[in-house]
Amino acid sequence: MIGLNMYAQTDSIENSVLYKKASAMEITGEEFSKTVKNWNVTIKKINGYPNLPINNNGKVQYSFVRDFPGLSKGELFNRILEWFSITYGIVPAYLYSNLEDGKIICSNSLKIYNNTTSSFTYIISIRDKRILMNIANLGYQETHAGYYSDDTWIPESSNFYGIDQVFPIILKEPSKWNYYLNILATINKQMNNEIYSLTDYLINYDSRYVF
Repeated sequence: MIGLNMYAQTDSIENSVLYKKASAMEITGEEFSKTVKNWNVTIKKINGYPNLPINNNGKVQYSFVRDFPGLSKGELFNRILEWFSITYGIVPAYLYSNLEDGKIICSNSLKIYNNTTSSFTYIISIRDKRILMNIANLGYQETHAGYYSDDTWIPESSNFYGIDQVFPIILKEPSKWNYYLNILATINKQMNNEIYSLTDYLINYDSRYVF
């Protein structure tokens, strides 16, 4: 689905991080073997490591470029704004759009768990017959409900984490591996679904609205 040449954050990168720690004698050979064994079991249970695209700087980045023959810059610009409105009900106050520059920028969030949402920013560049869609500022937010501790009320709180803070997962507590891997898998699916949804809307626009 990703339309630009990108690298990927993979299971092999995770293992190489652990191997470097073992080589530097920061962990014992026994710890290394045990961690690798448990890691492989975890990855197998979730049907594979969620490979996310990364840029030349090693940061997670989704980029998609596609040609749309016959569509002018103005047509693509208006249809993308329509897609935002239909899909999310976003009003102009919540996004930046400039036809002359061919730019549409908008932040959004999607649910991962009951108390966790993904967060990201679309940066869409438009010219005649072509769009470039970058998804930046990727991360997730955890919201914790308020509660009483003895007689003291602890108010609701939320924490934001950049997606690159998740890596390397293999060095985190094994009890949290599934949590972080599921976050990555869900965000990866969400981002690809966003790209597919917009592309499908632009391609099938006429067949839906000509009457």
